[in-house]
Amino acid sequence: HEAIRPSSVERTPEKMAKYLDKDQLKLYTLIWSRFVASQMTPAVFDTMRVDIEQNGGQYRANGSKMKFPGFIKVYKAATSKDNLLPELKVGDEVDIVQNQPNQHFTLPPARYSEATLIRTLEENGVGRPSTYAPTLSTIQKRYYVKLVSRKFEPTELGEIVNSMIEECFPDILNVDFTAHLEDQLDDVEEGKEEWVRIIDEFYQPFSKEVDNAQVKMDKIKIKDEPAGIDCEICGAPMVIKLGRYGKFYACSRFPDCRNTKAIVKEIGVVCPKCHKGQIIERKSKKNRVFYGCSLYPDCDFVSWDKPIGRDCPKCSHYLVEKKTKKGMQVKCSNCDYEEAIQNN
Repeated sequence: HEAIRPSSVERTPEKMAKYLDKDQLKLYTLIWSRFVASQMTPAVFDTMRVDIEQNGGQYRANGSKMKFPGFIKVYKAATSKDNLLPELKVGDEVDIVQNQPNQHFTLPPARYSEATLIRTLEENGVGRPSTYAPTLSTIQKRYYVKLVSRKFEPTELGEIVNSMIEECFPDILNVDFTAHLEDQLDDVEEGKEEWVRIIDEFYQPFSKEVDNAQVKMDKIKIKDEPAGIDCEICGAPMVIKLGRYGKFYACSRFPDCRNTKAIVKEIGVVCPKCHKGQIIERKSKKNRVFYGCSLYPDCDFVSWDKPIGRDCPKCSHYLVEKKTKKGMQVKCSNCDYEEAIQNN
């Protein structure tokens, strides 16, 4: 695919600012600076490492100083601060100025976001740029995972499917096997391999695994959960079922009674548009959480970010809550107003 780039390097962000709104200018600045930086020489750093020994313990300090800025002069996102160390030579004695004992706990690996999952697929040689987007879409449409605060969390269905595939199709979930097969298909495309032989080598063992799975695999069934409410049509208890787009209420007498309704989760905020309905948490067909008015379709308010029930002191639009790496950030949905980060 052709790269996204400025039509002229001379159209700097400063010159284009008067023609673009705030978001457009941010995007153009990113594109322009990244493009110009890609044509510049690398930055050069002087690095220094000092190993210190005391009472049988080993300590290490690392320092660096920028010698030549290179592309960092333009691409500010890659800027790093100098970490200077004093002039030292082998055998020098150093004094302890401050001792700060810190306790650290081992944390589980962070959940994948869309970006980190694609990066991991690239690093392992699984998939191609044209297949990344459909892959992310498929695992959400089939409700194997759900996006929570922009991180993927496995669903009960996803965990069951994964465990069954691990048992019956171990090669399919083997990263090395998948990457090797894709390399072979690339060789077929380049005329280095015969496609019939490659497909035959894959299909013969795979067809046996499919036959074996049809015998061993049971039909996946997610148990219904009691909903704690009664059906307004027949009076029977309602249950929570798992459907294509997530969980919903259904009558326990199905198929005799086909009453169903969506599970509504209110967040305790009045709609900032109509000031009558309640803001409820909804999910898109791609299983992404968004927020809308309970009086829809009479009120069409919708937001990807969670409203907090307060207005911006600067422009009077509603404030929303955004999750950042450092904590929760309250920002205006319209202007550049933001409040201090609230650490988790």
